[in-house]
This record gives sequence, C-alpha cells and structure tokens, in this order.
Amino acid sequence: MSNEVADPDSWPPAGVRGINLDTVMEIVRRRPEVTRSELIRLSGLSKATVSGIVGELLDHDFVVESGKLSAGRGRRHVLLSFNPGARLVLGAQVEDDSCTVVLTDLDSTVRHRTTRPIHGQDPELILDAVTDAANELRAEATTPILGAGIGVPGDVDRSGRTVTVAVSHGWKDLAIAERLEARLGLSVVAANRAKVAALGHLRRDDRQRVDNLVYVFLGRGIVAGIVIDGRLYFGRDGAAGDIGHVTVRREGALCACGNEGCLHTVAAEDAILRLARAAARQPDASGLLVELTNGRLSDLSLATVAAAAARDDADVRAVLAEVGSDIGVVVANLVNTLSPDVVVLGGPTARLGEHLLGPIRSEIARRTLPEIFATLDISESFDDGETGAAGAAALYVSQLRSVLDT
Repeated sequence: MSNEVADPDSWPPAGVRGINLDTVMEIVRRRPEVTRSELIRLSGLSKATVSGIVGELLDHDFVVESGKLSAGRGRRHVLLSFNPGARLVLGAQVEDDSCTVVLTDLDSTVRHRTTRPIHGQDPELILDAVTDAANELRAEATTPILGAGIGVPGDVDRSGRTVTVAVSHGWKDLAIAERLEARLGLSVVAANRAKVAALGHLRRDDRQRVDNLVYVFLGRGIVAGIVIDGRLYFGRDGAAGDIGHVTVRREGALCACGNEGCLHTVAAEDAILRLARAAARQPDASGLLVELTNGRLSDLSLATVAAAAARDDADVRAVLAEVGSDIGVVVANLVNTLSPDVVVLGGPTARLGEHLLGPIRSEIARRTLPEIFATLDISESFDDGETGAAGAAALYVSQLRSVLDT
C-alpha cells in the first residue's frame, strides 16, 4: 500500500461506486460475520456489484474469510469478517489550546495517543503541533498507515480540503489538508471538530445502535456535529451545524461573521468572559472574581470562572444561567428539527459544569416536544479530545474509495 498523497479529487467518494462501497463496508463493520448472500440482501445491491466490492476488500485485507456456514443440502456459504487491524490511521483533534493525535485501527480503536499544547491561533503553530505529534505516533506503527483525518475549527468545504472560514480563529480559505499532506506525506481529510467528535461518539456508542446524534462543541466557537442515519451530515457546502451563527438577539451585538445577535456573541468563550467581567464591575458585585484575578479582570479565564462557580458566586451563576439558557434554546430547536437519539455537550466551555449545563438541559426540556424529549439522551463529554481524534480517523476510513484507488 502506497503512502503517496491521494488525488484530492478522489475524496469524498462520488457517484454510485463510492456509495455502494460505503454501504457494504458499513454492513461488514457492524456485523461479526456476514455472507455474500446477506450482503446482497442487506445492501439491496446486485450480486455482481457486491461480488466486485468484496473482491476489492479481500484484496486489501480489509475483509477476511473467517469460516463457512452450512446452508443445507451440502451447500456452504463463506463467512466474511471485518479486519480492523489490516491498516492504521492517524486522527487529530484541534482544541482551543491543544491538539490530541491518535493512531487507530480501521474500527477507530485507539492504539496510541499523544497531545501537544498550542500557544496561539496561527495555522503554522497548529500544523507544527499536529505534525510533531503525528510523527511521534508513526514510530509506533506496526502496519501501514493509510492517511490522516483532522478536526479543526471553522467551516470546512465539502471536499474536506479547505477551512472556508473560522470566525473564532480569524481564518479564511485555509488549505489545511494540502498543507498537512505536504508535512506528513499522507493523504489527509479535514472536517469541523464538532463533526469528527460526533462521529467519534457514534463509534463509541456503536454497540447501542445509535444512528442519530448531535454533538455540540462549546468553546471559542459553537458548532453542532450532526449524524443522521449513521452518517455525518455536511450540508451542501460542508457548513451544516454552524449554530453559533443562529440569531438569538434581533438587535444584538455585531458578530465577526457580519450578522447581528448571533449565539456566538452571547455564548462563545470570549462572550462569557466579557459578561463575567461586566458583572464583576457592578456596584453590588460579590468581588470574588476581582479577588481571584488579583484585581486584574483582564486576565479572567474560563478556569477562573469555573472556580467562582464552584464557590457558588451569585454573579457568575447568573451569567452562566443566561448563557446556558441561550444555548439551550438553540439546541432545543435543533432537537425539534432532527429528533436525535442523543445530544452530547462537549468542548472547553462545557467544563464550566452544572451551572452552565443545568440551564442548557432545562431549556431543552422546556422547549422540546414532549414525545421527542421522552426518549432523548442528553450527556456531557469531557474526554480531552481523544473521541474527536478517533472520529477524525473514522472519517478518513469512511472515505475508503480513495484508499482503494491508490
């Protein structure tokens, strides 16, 4: 298997062949063993199509023949099984101040992981950190590495090549995949970090057969990763789920995106810090935030806000309740629209804890249709990037056609 950079136009799979390959691969991956006849029945594809796809997967060791099943009157069907250890994949998740990189098998099981701090929002700093971490893990590989997936801030175009805009980081038209490919010598696919986290949680919950999931990233940006019927939903141009730019104040503050009153302006990390500083400067403020920052409110951080919340500071509680309510209203609208099985709240801001998450859950409960909310699972994720990084690797694996074309 070559490690040459794949033709960018080969990703994502296009047309009937790519769809058929994804369909067969997912059936094999989800079942311990399956016959060709079962693949034909479950996929709805023709015998010739399934035979050709299975032949390709066998040739590349992604699928192995694991035994035979008696079908009566002497007939025996060959059993096929997914072979997750045949190849390895790198996955990276870029957080606001660090990146997590993992080495996984084809079933998104993490074999090795490492992290690097990121000091700033310059793309070069992030690429340096991801490259350094990836090179550390490449030394651990015992089978060929197919390529890499990466979760990044901002909207990524549908081809998985370019960050079209990342308001939280000030990026525009950043060729992230191409630049990382030049460093690694591997094909790379990129997606928004909330999307790969959603895919990572879907894989983690695979045994529970979760097919519809929303992961909400709360940090410098606010984005939802949406999984519908087991597949990531990207929308026409890859920007689906950018809920940070849903309007929550008709005459609100100007957002960097050019709109007014976006959720980003009242609930992103910078907005929370701004609101907390304003509350701390009120004449009747408790003074705790001033105390915790030694009088330098300009140094206020999420960690300081979390510390004040843990001490039940009324000013901070009021700010987080308002922010949580705004987030909850937007997520409730998303739930009413999509009716997912699971909503996962994650990202740096989610670590502020129950003073923020409680109001989010309360607002979702209040504003979601009862029949939808009755079966909705709302959970939190504080896994420091590993699930997202594994999801980025899974994203690469899901685009298997580009691998078979190399």
